[in-house]
Amino acid sequence: MKKTIAFVAVAIVLMMPGKVFSEQTEAWKGIDWICDTTGGIQVAEDTEYLSLELLNSQLAMAYYCTNDFTDFRSASTPWVEVSFDDLYPDEKNSVQLWIRDECPPANTYFMTMIGTDGLDDTYFIQWRNPTTNTIVTVNTTKKRSRGVHTIRVEKTENGAVEYYIDDEWLWSTEDIPDKSAYEVPEYFGHITLVAQFRSATFTDYSFGSEYSPVSSSSAVELEVPIDIRPFSHNNKIYHWERGVIPVAILSNKNFDAPSEVDRESLTFGRTGNEHSKAFFLRRGKDVNHDGMKDLIFFFRAKQAGFEVGDTEGFLKGNTLRGAAIKGKDAVNIIEKRRWHFWRSHK
Repeated sequence: MKKTIAFVAVAIVLMMPGKVFSEQTEAWKGIDWICDTTGGIQVAEDTEYLSLELLNSQLAMAYYCTNDFTDFRSASTPWVEVSFDDLYPDEKNSVQLWIRDECPPANTYFMTMIGTDGLDDTYFIQWRNPTTNTIVTVNTTKKRSRGVHTIRVEKTENGAVEYYIDDEWLWSTEDIPDKSAYEVPEYFGHITLVAQFRSATFTDYSFGSEYSPVSSSSAVELEVPIDIRPFSHNNKIYHWERGVIPVAILSNKNFDAPSEVDRESLTFGRTGNEHSKAFFLRRGKDVNHDGMKDLIFFFRAKQAGFEVGDTEGFLKGNTLRGAAIKGKDAVNIIEKRRWHFWRSHK
């Protein structure tokens, strides 16, 4: 997935005030949420929805400190996910989920967030180093759409933090180029819900101290479109061929092949299990003219193992996040011609 990462070595502008918010408290789904503004939080009578109401400011926050919730203070793989109703593109609203390791008041703390920003049509992620105040901003290419969506933040066993939207993996702190800028949070879990520009409606939330819910990307094998011989009008493969076969893994709006595919994992051939990889183009190339760069590999024809009569070629592999991928395309296997010579005898 294409993304932009920016480092900002300034004091974070999203820090909460030094005093504990205590203006209003409302119970939602068994937890008392504290809002920074009186009248700024509303819970539906059936307790199904929580709304953050903007009154005299452009920001409303409701938070829950998990200190006394011992099941959530595990250092293993805690996760938090929140569902919300996105009004995009009809209204200028912004919804964010913040996670921090210290509740107010606190001068230094780890904080990360995922969410939307006004009329910006994609999701963004921020992560903050509590020691250096370095802020990493990731502008994802995941498009917003109207309706209910779920955002999730989780801390993995190795200390990395990962971000999901509707069970689709977006980014991990493992991708921060400067590893020294990343600092593993010792405690992960205080929850802050944020509304900006307009009132925001949250429909559900979940959290836990065990492994994160399995995302759809890793639970099933991901079908990826491929194009065998993308520079040709046909997919002829000569049975006696000893050269290489180009295969393009095509990108789409939810899958950026050059940045997501584990290049070392790919196999290709008549079953997809053949270790026929020769080399690949390091730079992506848009082979189908859809405006997105695709990943091009070259596989050894002999090792691909095609037989006369085969009609499809298969590619298998993994993403860099460990999800299995597979793809297929039509092939036309040409048998070696046998030339017959006749000699005329009178």
